[in-house]
Amino acid sequence: DGERDYRKLVPTQRLGDRKGDGTQRDRVSRAFSDLAPIPGGATGLYDTTLAAYKEAVSSYASGKFNAVVVLTDGVNQDPGSVSRSNLIKQLENLSDAKRPVPLIAIAVGPNADKEEVVQIAEATGGSGHQVDDPAQIHAVILKAIMEAGSHG
Repeated sequence: DGERDYRKLVPTQRLGDRKGDGTQRDRVSRAFSDLAPIPGGATGLYDTTLAAYKEAVSSYASGKFNAVVVLTDGVNQDPGSVSRSNLIKQLENLSDAKRPVPLIAIAVGPNADKEEVVQIAEATGGSGHQVDDPAQIHAVILKAIMEAGSHG
């Protein structure tokens, strides 16, 4: 979106919040279903992850499960973004055990780097995963959320 490597499709809210005829979960599901790969698009994984994490930390909801889920089909391809080591350092600095926001990062497909998402997610107390079939994403997210929620 302009100079940013990402575009915000749905504002951050509790998944159960109602608005109109549906919930936030419905809006997120619709936005997720409407996503389509951008052929030849360079993946801005690091800047996008950092922006999402900063927003989640700044909008932390006390007494609720807070998390960030990042899906990527590739490795960071933005030469102007923060480095992986800088991203990890910033995520570690933003993380707070008293206000946990685990990052759940999922590498989708053969061009995605599982080790990269594991390193990035673990900086926040979260977890990294890889799936070959996009149909597996939902199950992996649910499992990761259940595991992350049991640590909080």
